[in-house]
Amino acid sequence: MDRNVVERYRLALFGRMVMGVAHEVDNHLSVVLGFSELIQLAAGNEQKVRDGAGKILSAGEKIGAIVQQFSRYVRPQTPSPEPFLPGEMIPEVLLFSRYDLGRNNVTVLPPPEVPPGILHADRRDFGLALLALLFNAAEAMSETGGELSMRVSIDAAGWEFTVSDQGPGIPAGFEEKVFEVGFTTRKGPLHTGMGLPVARHLAGQAGGTLQLTNGSGGGCVATVRMPLKPRG
Repeated sequence: MDRNVVERYRLALFGRMVMGVAHEVDNHLSVVLGFSELIQLAAGNEQKVRDGAGKILSAGEKIGAIVQQFSRYVRPQTPSPEPFLPGEMIPEVLLFSRYDLGRNNVTVLPPPEVPPGILHADRRDFGLALLALLFNAAEAMSETGGELSMRVSIDAAGWEFTVSDQGPGIPAGFEEKVFEVGFTTRKGPLHTGMGLPVARHLAGQAGGTLQLTNGSGGGCVATVRMPLKPRG
């Protein structure tokens, strides 16, 4: 049996267990947070003790937020379109993915600003589509490093989300082939050739489009365009 098959099964199996692990972490974390609050209350005028307990509380709350957002997006679901604010969703997915995205000397640059406005789509599916584009961009720079940037804009035509990298770009003739299920130029069990096809499918399911082009200064630019009004 190909070792990659074993590793893919390992990922699938542990992916099934992740919700249970997150639940256990949350249970133990609630104990840490609860006793940290009690320490603060009992410390009285002992400022060092109060400050120390405060740091534990702050770190615990950040861990809790990461676990909560990760659990929200990893849970299997039936698509359910709803109005949501991209300005709230993007920080959520970056919260638990920035460490992995930033490996191999890749610098993640979040959108400098996200315009106020509502997007009509399945929030978690759209988050998954953006994550697929972000990880595809990060993997393109795995050997050289570079900047991974994201921008968001809105006009009368709708929303536009772009993910840009400083990788080698798309080889000539592969502009559409990269969207074929299972196609990948990289080796290893983590490279399944599923990210870009899934991202395009989810964008299209919500009435949008996904295109990949080579940037004028090198690298690749993934552009998702979404309508202002919900799909009828």
